[in-house]
Parts: sequence; structure tokens; C-alpha cells
Amino acid sequence: MSRPQLGNNRLQLQGFMQNGQAIDMTASAWINEPKERKGDPAARAAIEQIHDILLEHQLTISISVAAKQGDEPRNFPKIGSWNLFPNRRPDQAQSAPAPQQQYQPAPAPQQQWQQEPPQQQQQWQPQQNSDPNNWR
Repeated sequence: MSRPQLGNNRLQLQGFMQNGQAIDMTASAWINEPKERKGDPAARAAIEQIHDILLEHQLTISISVAAKQGDEPRNFPKIGSWNLFPNRRPDQAQSAPAPQQQYQPAPAPQQQWQQEPPQQQQQWQPQQNSDPNNWR
């Protein structure tokens, strides 16, 4: 498995305690292509492009976690929230800023599936009723 593109090594969740102290946790995240496009060079290029944009603009992903409490269907109090930061690539120096790049769209995927033709949507038409006393 490759190195995660996002992570945070200093987070805590309410209720996770050890000897009365909050437990420090870490979170990691990967940007993945769908199963049916595994190994697709275009999908891999798009993932790399997203990671580059996150690094270049110092963007973060905000995560919020809530846990159901009791029998109420809408009772989900928040137990934690944190940001995931883009990890530098292994080949980038720790102190070097992300390179400035001009982004170009990822190469078009080589389609192995046939796209279905768009279906015509039928527009609703009111029924014509010539009898003004018939309300149906």
C-alpha cells in the first residue's frame, strides 16, 4: 500500500481515555480510484493531480465524527473533529515548498465499457377533458 496522501498524527476523540487521560490518535487517508478503474493510468494521474493541488495550495480536509446516542434517530453528538493535512511526497524535501505547477487535465481514460445512450425523458402532459363538470 502506498503512503497516504493525507494524515494527522495529533487527534483525540471524546470517550477514548486511558487512566483518565485522553488517548492521542492518528488518522490517515488515501485518495482512491473506483474498483472498476484500478490500475487505470488516467485515474492514477488524476489522484496525483489532486494531491499536487492540495500540497501547492496548502489545503486541508475537515473531518467530523459523531456517534449515535440513545434511541432517538437524530441524536448524534459530535465526538471529535480534526483536519487532515496533505503529506509531502517521499521525494520532496521536508522544508521545500510544494512546486508551482500549471495543471493540465488528466489524460482521458481508455474506456472499456460502453456508455448507455441517454434516455428520452417523457414530459408530463395534462389530460384533455372537454366536460367542465367532470373534475377527475
